[in-house]
Amino acid sequence: MKAKSLRTLVLLVFMQASLLFAQNKTGTVAGIVKSVTDLTNNQALEKIYIHIDKPYYAVGDTLWFKAYLFNAAYLNASAKSGIAYIEIANEQNQVVKRLMVSMYAGLGWGNITLNEKEFPQGNYYLRAYTNWMRNFDSHYIFEKSFYISSPGEKDMLINAKMSTAVEAGKQKAHGKLDLSSVDQKPVQLTDFQLKVMQGSKVLYKDKVSSAVDGAVDFNFIIPEKADPNKLVVTLQGLKKDEENPVYNVPVVFNRPGNIDLQFMPEGGALVADLESRVAFKALAEDGNGAFVSGSVFNSKQQEVLAFTSAHLGIGLFHLRPAAGETYVARLKLPDGSFSKPYPLPAVKSSGIILNVINRFGADSLDVDIAATADLQPGNAGFYLIGQSRGVACYGALIAIDSKKTRVKVSKAIFPTGIARLTLLNADKQPLNERIVYIDHGDHLHIDMTGMKNIYATRDSIGLDFTVTDHSGKPVRASFSVAVTDDGQVKNDSLKNNTLKSAILLTSDLKGYIEDPGYYFPAVLTEAIWQRLDNLLLTQGWVNYDWKAVFSPAAVLPFAAEANFSVKGNVTNVFNKPLAKTEVILLSKKPSILKDTVTDKNGEFNFTNIFPADTAVYLIEAKNKKGKNYNVGVDVEEFKPPVFNNPMTTLMPWYVNIDSSRIKTINNYYLYKKEQDNQPGVNRLKEVKIIGQKVIKDSKNLNGNGGSDFALDQEDLQKADKTSLGDLLKKYYPGFGLFTKLANAKYPPAPPGFIYGYTINFAFFHLIIDGINIDFGYQGPLYTYDHYKYVEQYLDYYKAEDIKGIEVMKSSKYTAKYKRNFLGNYDPIIEHAFVEVTTHGGAGPFLKKTPGLYMYRPMAFAPQKQFYSPKYIAKPDKLFLDTRSTIYWTANIITDKDGKARFSFYTADKPGTYTLLMDGCDMNGDLESIQRKMIVK
Repeated sequence: MKAKSLRTLVLLVFMQASLLFAQNKTGTVAGIVKSVTDLTNNQALEKIYIHIDKPYYAVGDTLWFKAYLFNAAYLNASAKSGIAYIEIANEQNQVVKRLMVSMYAGLGWGNITLNEKEFPQGNYYLRAYTNWMRNFDSHYIFEKSFYISSPGEKDMLINAKMSTAVEAGKQKAHGKLDLSSVDQKPVQLTDFQLKVMQGSKVLYKDKVSSAVDGAVDFNFIIPEKADPNKLVVTLQGLKKDEENPVYNVPVVFNRPGNIDLQFMPEGGALVADLESRVAFKALAEDGNGAFVSGSVFNSKQQEVLAFTSAHLGIGLFHLRPAAGETYVARLKLPDGSFSKPYPLPAVKSSGIILNVINRFGADSLDVDIAATADLQPGNAGFYLIGQSRGVACYGALIAIDSKKTRVKVSKAIFPTGIARLTLLNADKQPLNERIVYIDHGDHLHIDMTGMKNIYATRDSIGLDFTVTDHSGKPVRASFSVAVTDDGQVKNDSLKNNTLKSAILLTSDLKGYIEDPGYYFPAVLTEAIWQRLDNLLLTQGWVNYDWKAVFSPAAVLPFAAEANFSVKGNVTNVFNKPLAKTEVILLSKKPSILKDTVTDKNGEFNFTNIFPADTAVYLIEAKNKKGKNYNVGVDVEEFKPPVFNNPMTTLMPWYVNIDSSRIKTINNYYLYKKEQDNQPGVNRLKEVKIIGQKVIKDSKNLNGNGGSDFALDQEDLQKADKTSLGDLLKKYYPGFGLFTKLANAKYPPAPPGFIYGYTINFAFFHLIIDGINIDFGYQGPLYTYDHYKYVEQYLDYYKAEDIKGIEVMKSSKYTAKYKRNFLGNYDPIIEHAFVEVTTHGGAGPFLKKTPGLYMYRPMAFAPQKQFYSPKYIAKPDKLFLDTRSTIYWTANIITDKDGKARFSFYTADKPGTYTLLMDGCDMNGDLESIQRKMIVK
């Protein structure tokens, strides 16, 4: 349904609601419809989706992406935001990379190089959002997890199996690790150090050896206070004179008796003597749906009904609960016994049930409402409100009598996507809610031609496609296309969350949606339709704040950013704004010189600026005498949000991979090896260069390179506005707060008390430009006051202020620092020193230069062209084409006839390619398709 059509529909619904109001002489229905619509228009929620070229990467790859930004209500291009933010965080939730993306008509694209220095092998989380989106539920933030691997000849593959048993009253775990090389040969008779960890705590440690078949068996007792879901097995080889990497294997038991089983009565509650549909969802310990079967029992242990899950642990049964009765469910375990009891929600003696029947292919919804006798008022009304994307599409006054009340609601009044039905009482308080999916089949239609049955290697592929709307009219739309080699990249159509499934389904639901692609097949069947309805009965949805509907519009803290600008204010020595003050913005790269004057509030704003990757702006303000004395400049810096990492944890690439993924890894390694063995290619043996970085102008007492660890200016330029404290946390894991020093003289602190910052249990000293910051501190060390004193420096200095950071922890490098700086400090305690060299070189001062502000903005994402070789001339036998991403393009636009074309060349290896295409007209219609191509 077009965005324009939806807006027209809202007006018609409002007119109908107004007519209903006239008939009922209340005006409440029309008022509710208007309040809901006004709130939606005032908030103008946004949805964002990121299409990336493949689901996982190797170290050194480039991540290619396209961003689609919508007005959530009408699915047209958002008019609020012209800037989006893309960030990648690691497993510790530390943001490794953050970039701005310039959005034009709701579209933007770019690329991120996954170099080994910034992106070592591991799990990562890609997030995307606008500043405006930060005002609302964080679930609207786009988030996708992916893995970066670095497979090599010496890497191991690990097949892990874990189980538990109770022995002598204690829970004992048994683990079996089958170890093999990348080419699937067993790792035989090899010694390893094995540990079982929970966080940084070691629960079990042993030296183990692999058997002839590569198996490693071990047993350990799980401590009572340990969380079995947070355990990790680490395995490290013990070969001398070799690098022995650490392999991490998250512990997953998947015990049948520990299945998480939840029951969700339709409409929200079980009500005595009213039949209700009860949906259930069963999750295994790994977070995925588990097939279950079982029975429901009453308080007399009588079996009331049996149930079985239908898909991914989700199922449904009908129950008419008796007044005063309680119910539990028990699952049938593999040994034939019943599991522990799972209580169903308590039965309410008074209440209302809401039952919505959404039949496959039907043109209307059957809404059944029933209430207990005490809530059958006769003349007092209930209100049924239907919404989609936050827009009120339906409103009616409902009378409930002693019998079930049925209301037919036309599906035609809702756009495609999730619709929400809410029953409110006379006081406009929500009583029941239910979400359903509406499908009008009005997505874009893509007709692709020119595709052959089979292609040769290094063959030219040219594809034409035509795009029409549901009525057959040509459409101008923008598409992104990724083509990947199945031999190196496994694309699972069920697990893929495409533009279509994300915007129409998952963005309106909370929690992890397993296999979202399953619900959007090429041909929708009745079985899948029913399973989608079951999903919506069990899955939490983004909450709707009904209090906000009837409250005055709130002032939201995060402003929408239509474009990039440099904003700030100028004040005098008394912190009062200075009006009509000259402000100059200067940049050398790119070369920019702009000037303006402050307004009556002392504020200035520079627009039409596009920051380069390493742009630095000098902003200078001068008083009426042309001096910057007693003039202060402050710039509105972007303050990044802090998000929680999702609960889902990706397994490392080398753990429990299936046969197709093993083939993928094998191919990756063999392709590399084959390329290295090409004629004329001489591969040098890896040489590790060990040496410390030299920090220019450093006051390091040990001289150049005299540190255990260092960050230079090249490292810091990539860190943007990261604070000194966050830099140390990110790059030096041993740095942090501690409540117990490594000395018996200082006992453990009471709960909530902080001794201070430490580096691997050594007391932390901060030296800035050769000056110990403690020279300005008068109180005792190892106290909360000292911790706060140090913290202000860690927060104040940013990466842009710093030339280099050097960490001295070993006695080799701390000796001179102890002699020069410790004085009468306790000599027993271990000490570590961090030398910070600033650009100003003036030492530890917390006051910025008057009248000047050095501003290093976040860079915009680069928009490089994807390189796709063209094989026209004589084949180059010295070059082996092993691309995993065969082709990527971010913005193919169809013409007025709905037509477009793209072309690329196949690579050197036979196999199968997967083509994924996302696109939309930015006016309400979108589509996602997948195609396969065979290369021989």
